[in-house]
Amino acid sequence: MQAAAEADLLISVGTSLQVYPIAGVVPAAKRAGARVVIVNAEPTPFDGIADAVLRSPIGETLPRLVGAAA
Repeated sequence: MQAAAEADLLISVGTSLQVYPIAGVVPAAKRAGARVVIVNAEPTPFDGIADAVLRSPIGETLPRLVGAAA
């Protein structure tokens, strides 16, 4: 939770975000001013607060995100 509260960017990958305590990192990061990107095949309870929601396959999306950051 501390890392989420200190993050500039939080990328949630492949989780439904319905199990706590880990689901709490998304709103914690957002409250602290981080940008939030959710990569998941299905909708999550936090899609509405995310800056971006990506529904494409993780195996394709993650390499693109990492490559774009490099």
